[in-house]
Amino acid sequence: MKRAARGFTLIEVMIAITIMGVLAVICWRALDSVASTDQRLRQADAETSTAMRVLQQFQRDIEMRADDALMNGAVRPADQPARLLPPSLTSERHPDGGFTLEITRSVGSDGLQWQRVRWWRQGSTLWRASGAPSDHYPLPAPEPTRGLMVARDVQRFEVRAWQPGVGWAMLPSQGEVLPATGLELRLGLRDGRGPLSYRRVLAL
Repeated sequence: MKRAARGFTLIEVMIAITIMGVLAVICWRALDSVASTDQRLRQADAETSTAMRVLQQFQRDIEMRADDALMNGAVRPADQPARLLPPSLTSERHPDGGFTLEITRSVGSDGLQWQRVRWWRQGSTLWRASGAPSDHYPLPAPEPTRGLMVARDVQRFEVRAWQPGVGWAMLPSQGEVLPATGLELRLGLRDGRGPLSYRRVLAL
């Protein structure tokens, strides 16, 4: 005599569905965590790439600054009464705490033309503007309205100069100074992880 096939009870079906639901939630949370981590890593990589571009462009501008002998004091120094920075660099501190650094740099492979490049922070945005190249003074001034945005969410943009025997000096300097032998750029950005700080030291 054959025994009748026995099916699943309602309780067994509900338990199976519950287990499947729990597994689905666990898998969904795991996938969501992976996606969130990937998004954060991509954002962090983008912020790091932005910072590296800023540091490299700033370094290039400094390295290509006009020869001090050729400048012959043509650019009005902003550091008074003595000259901490070379003639090709001028700095200015604004009443709102903003900082501007202007660099007179050579243009082209022959180095027979120069242009004025200005770096400044406005709010939380870092800008860079350059004037038209020229082979004679006065050099055209950079136009801020045609500046390029180089970084967003900037918390800090500061440049200090190394004064022999004294140490790092904030720009612009005041009082009697010695010619600087180095520059330090401090760049602070902010992303989803919080504040990020970058620093680069350049020889003058």
